[in-house]
Amino acid sequence: MENEVLEFRKIHDRCSELQRWISVNAPKCLIEEKHRIEGSQERGYWAHGYLTALLDVQRLFARGISAPGFGDEDSTRKAA
Repeated sequence: MENEVLEFRKIHDRCSELQRWISVNAPKCLIEEKHRIEGSQERGYWAHGYLTALLDVQRLFARGISAPGFGDEDSTRKAA
């Protein structure tokens, strides 16, 4: 169970890193949302990134990893 919590903590930390990176390096993407424009190159990159994320999560579940209550510090501590 401890490994499962660590895996989800890695995902959480990576999300935080990406949010910081976007705010520094590509803040306009939060306003412009070009990935929402059908047929745009940005939409293709967004779809590729989303697919990659889904495949990563699918692999985690295939390994039997789940995190009930993830994000709830009390239940995370109990699981560890």
